[in-house]
Amino acid sequence: MAKNEKPVKPEVEDQAAIPATPRSSEDNNIVNVVWNFLSSMKLGIILLLVLAIVSIIGTIWIPRDPYTGQQDFTVFYNNFLFKMLLGLLALNLLVCSLNRWKSVVSTLRGPKVDFSDNFVKNLKSKFSIQVNAGTAEVAEQVKSLLKRRRYRVFTSQDGDVVKIASDRGHWGILGPYLTHLSFIVMIVALVVKFSGLIGFEGQLVGMVGQTYSLGDVQGIQNMDPAEYFNVRIDNFRTDYRPDGSVKQWYSDVTVIDRGTTYPFSIYVNRPLVHNGIKFYQMSYGSQFGGKVSGPQFTGQAFTAGPQDYLQPPGSNITFQPLTYDSDAKKVIVNVFRGQQQVAQEGIALNTPYKMDQAEITFDQANNYTVLSVKRDPGVPYIGAGSILLILGVMISFLFRQRRVWSVVTPDKGGSSIVIGGISAKDKRGLENDLEKIVDEIEE
Repeated sequence: MAKNEKPVKPEVEDQAAIPATPRSSEDNNIVNVVWNFLSSMKLGIILLLVLAIVSIIGTIWIPRDPYTGQQDFTVFYNNFLFKMLLGLLALNLLVCSLNRWKSVVSTLRGPKVDFSDNFVKNLKSKFSIQVNAGTAEVAEQVKSLLKRRRYRVFTSQDGDVVKIASDRGHWGILGPYLTHLSFIVMIVALVVKFSGLIGFEGQLVGMVGQTYSLGDVQGIQNMDPAEYFNVRIDNFRTDYRPDGSVKQWYSDVTVIDRGTTYPFSIYVNRPLVHNGIKFYQMSYGSQFGGKVSGPQFTGQAFTAGPQDYLQPPGSNITFQPLTYDSDAKKVIVNVFRGQQQVAQEGIALNTPYKMDQAEITFDQANNYTVLSVKRDPGVPYIGAGSILLILGVMISFLFRQRRVWSVVTPDKGGSSIVIGGISAKDKRGLENDLEKIVDEIEE
């Protein structure tokens, strides 16, 4: 008859764990002090909280690049203190993993069978039963029931006493280590990326009809000039929706790399990728040149960009060039009288346009495209870290470790069985296993 014994505080909580070694005077030396500091879980939690707060600040407050004056979030995350926090977190994860590696190896090898009888009796989840069968027969039945539930089984025998140690889900212990490794890989990749030691991120402002070398990219670095290739900007065009709003911008280019030449259309979310270099559509614009005339001045030369205002001297008429329609060969211009827009005209090149006493002539108009150019060798490593993170989480949830110990001893013409177990993440599953094993033994 089965009976649940009242829980008693265990003398030894887990025989599979590595026993603590007594402290010596060496524990107080500087190496051990630093090691214990770096392996502290409290340190890891504090670092994560600090990094979370710092990241929020870096997201809300975007500093300006000291050279360009433009807002650039990489300035914040490339700060030495931020990289030091990331490096310290990676070191903490690494030391924590190394600190418990012996325990991991021990768990993968399997639970120890040199446990005491009191160890099983003091487990919180346990059963004690008596059956009318010999110890050898009962031990084989217990092992068979455990194997049927996918437990690894290890046995030892001392006279007529049989000890059985078993476990399942032991691969789950690797989940946290894969997770730690994923963070270390991603942290190292990010630190190297923001340090500027590999890759680059720059811009190419390309005029239609011009050919540019990779060396013309502003911000290019960490590349051998022998790897350079050319890109010709064939056209920049805008695709409109029926309501007149912009649907998409296209940069039609031709890649020229030694014996390789091919055309490609770059647009948002479709970058050109050649030899590991990526070209993204970032922005665009137009550049205009010509002359304006008014009551006070005739033939005043100008060079203007889109949205610039051109007002002939002595006139209340203002011209605002917007863009160049390369298909129609016309410059699209807003015309203002005073503060009020009175027209939007398409003005052909080298054709004067006059309103009141103001006149404008465009003798050149060029569209240009702004491409973001990147080479980021760290992306595959960040991807690998992400895959390791997913695997670590999956393994932790799919393989939940359960450990069961049994002692079979002779008892009044039969055998006495004490069976109990430990499971940190799946206590309900452990209890179900123990109950079913006991029920089947009693049948």
